[in-house]
Amino acid sequence: MRKEVERLREEIEALVTAASQQDEAEDAVLGSRRGDALPAELARREDRLATIEAARRRLEARAKADADAERQPRAAAEAERQRTGQKRRGKVPKPVGDAPTDNAQSHCTDPELPMMPTNNKGWDDCGNAHVSVDEACQIIVACDVTDASNDTQQAEPMAQATLATLAQAGMVPPKDEAGAAHAIPATLDKGSDSETAAQALED
Repeated sequence: MRKEVERLREEIEALVTAASQQDEAEDAVLGSRRGDALPAELARREDRLATIEAARRRLEARAKADADAERQPRAAAEAERQRTGQKRRGKVPKPVGDAPTDNAQSHCTDPELPMMPTNNKGWDDCGNAHVSVDEACQIIVACDVTDASNDTQQAEPMAQATLATLAQAGMVPPKDEAGAAHAIPATLDKGSDSETAAQALED
């Protein structure tokens, strides 16, 4: 980002200079006609620069929040050592920095997307989407996007979200003669989750 920002600023400065020279030449020919819109090339670079600087601000804010979160337990541990008179074990940890690392990343078009491991054993800006769909009409009754790279823990939260949506709509599962609610059958794409989801829906 630092290199890109430097390059864009240099290009913007050059384009502004060229645009000013062109404006002077056109004013000499055309007089005072309105022509103050940014040239397309300059507008693109201005937009790109603003996008990158917004990403940098997000990374800086995230790094500061992470640093603050790291300092709190350290301060608590140090206060406990002072209270009890215990000595520190091991090396003194390095100070926590507020600045993002050089390889920190932020998605420019969708900053909420986290970096996640993918099936090809690489990393990408993505999310893991889950939906609960009515079998008869294919109506989505619950959905969520998580930063978990697998589906192991997602069946029960989706089942609970489905029940909450149905309850909000005033729909309750039928009950047997004893008054117990019938379980809602669930078919999932992960066989290992089926038992968990069925239990969640039954509860």
